[in-house]
Amino acid sequence: MSEHREAQVRLRLADARARLLSTSETFARAEGGREPERSEVFRAAQNEIHAAEQARNRLLVELVGDAETVPIELAKRLGLTGREAAHIIDTARAGSQRMKAHVLGEASNSETRPVWTSETDSKQ
Repeated sequence: MSEHREAQVRLRLADARARLLSTSETFARAEGGREPERSEVFRAAQNEIHAAEQARNRLLVELVGDAETVPIELAKRLGLTGREAAHIIDTARAGSQRMKAHVLGEASNSETRPVWTSETDSKQ
């Protein structure tokens, strides 16, 4: 069961990265050191990558459970280094709400990143 879910997460992440690369805007440069204008397709692909990474992170947390360490084989299967996997687990267990929202996202099928304002900081 978990192998199937791991494969789904890896496929979703690979598809999102392929969509970003297909825009041909990945390595675009603008003059003056400013970031170039990006298309809506590019921005949607960036958001999709972030949502796919959040889904992968939630799966990692679920599979690790209460264990003290992250099996390196699991981290590698999900395309993470040991340090990245440890950061995700640490954030899930003891991170601020804002960090949890960024790293883990919402469990729903939300495809957008949360928008942070000074008002959201004071609500925590």
